[in-house]
Amino acid sequence: MNWLLLTSLIACVLGSIATVLRRDPLQKLPSIALVKSGMICAVAAEGYLDVAAAGMALEAVGTIMFCVYLIRIEEVRRSA
Repeated sequence: MNWLLLTSLIACVLGSIATVLRRDPLQKLPSIALVKSGMICAVAAEGYLDVAAAGMALEAVGTIMFCVYLIRIEEVRRSA
């Protein structure tokens, strides 16, 4: 097994465990980013660089959408 693939899968597992253990949605953001980075690195380790490039672009958009979602949730909680 490729060392890059192994380390990326370890990053995915550690990020998943950290995501489950966190309660606050803002604290989950770094661990979700660790999972996404590990997945992109695993895809790149297998040689699918075009898929990894598309995943990087979509990851940025997904992170922005997740932050907007968190802001909306906080606004709803404050108004209720």
